[in-house]
Parts: sequence; C-alpha cells; structure tokens
Amino acid sequence: MLVHPSRFWNMLARTYARRPVQNQTAYQYKLDVTRQNLAPQDRILEFGCGTGTTALIHAANVAHIDAIDYSSEMISIAQSKAEEQGVRNVNFEICAFENWPVPEADQKYDAVLAMSILHLVSDLDETLDRVRKSLKEGGLFFSSTVCLEGFQRFAIPALGTIGVLPKIRALTQDILVERLQAHGFISEHTWRPEDGSASFIVARSKG
Repeated sequence: MLVHPSRFWNMLARTYARRPVQNQTAYQYKLDVTRQNLAPQDRILEFGCGTGTTALIHAANVAHIDAIDYSSEMISIAQSKAEEQGVRNVNFEICAFENWPVPEADQKYDAVLAMSILHLVSDLDETLDRVRKSLKEGGLFFSSTVCLEGFQRFAIPALGTIGVLPKIRALTQDILVERLQAHGFISEHTWRPEDGSASFIVARSKG
C-alpha cells in the first residue's frame, strides 16, 4: 500500500470532521436503535471511533465509554470535542483494536460498537473473535458496515490494492451475518435503508 492506513486517516481527519453525515436519517435511526438497547450502568467500547461523534452522543446514556482509533489526528479532534462539550465519561485513546487488551472476566463490556470499520479490518475473523471475548455473556455488538454490490465488489477493493484508498474488504450483508454466527453471535436486528448502503446489525453474544 502506498499510504499507511493511519497516515491516510490522519491526513483526512480535519476534512472528515467538517463533512456532514451523508444520510442523517439513517444515522439517526442507528443512534436510536443503539440507545434503546443501552442502560445507565453500561460500560461500552467503540473501536474505530473516528472523531468521536457517536461516542459523545451515547455518553449521556451509559456509565463509561472507551473509544479507540489508530489515527492520532482523529483522537485529537475527539478529545477536543469532549472537552468543549464537557463530557467526562468517555476515554479516547490512540490504539488499534488488535492492540486493545481483552478485559478480564469481571471487566468485560456490556456493548461494543464498530461503526464503519469492519470493512477496513485486516482480519475479520480475528476481529469478531476479539469482540466476543471483550463482551459479557449476552452483551451486544452494534456494527454498521459498507457492503459492496455488483461492480463495486471488484472496483473499490482494487483501489485499495494499488494504494489509492485503504484496503476495503468486499463484504456482503449475508457474509457478515454468517461470520457473526460463526463467532458465537445471534443477529437480533439487521437493517439497510437501500441497496448499496451500509448494513446495520445488532448482534448478541452467546457467551
């Protein structure tokens, strides 16, 4: 790859932070569904948190959030936003998910969020395994994932191969649901507003 993923997102961070959400209605739907499944005592992990918008929105509904991203610029923006908003229960850290410690049994998370990140991970199975190990029995995993259709399944990953974009995994919703099931999750809610849009899945860990 011509540009390392962390460097790519560092370069894009300020522009990304200023860019409005493409589909505000869909984003609000995902926020609402997630919020309905959270409790005031919950401890949450969000990996690939970007500039922290989602974590900061959910902060009022839970006890604590660990929000991580391997882009130092994204985390810097997130920390500034938290300070400006007076949010004290979100811990933003520069860290890749594969390097974030799996918690001990009594410290496992009630929920894990992965919004717009699973199609970018280098090893999907390893990532899902770490998610399951990080969750309490019956804990929830919320994900929103780019699912490629038709010509996109070949064209967009090719741009990642030559270094124009970060490497993007050619996932479909069916493949993602199947991999979740293989790693001990039960899909409780699956939603896409339209073909070609991200797939939003709420899955529960079987322990």
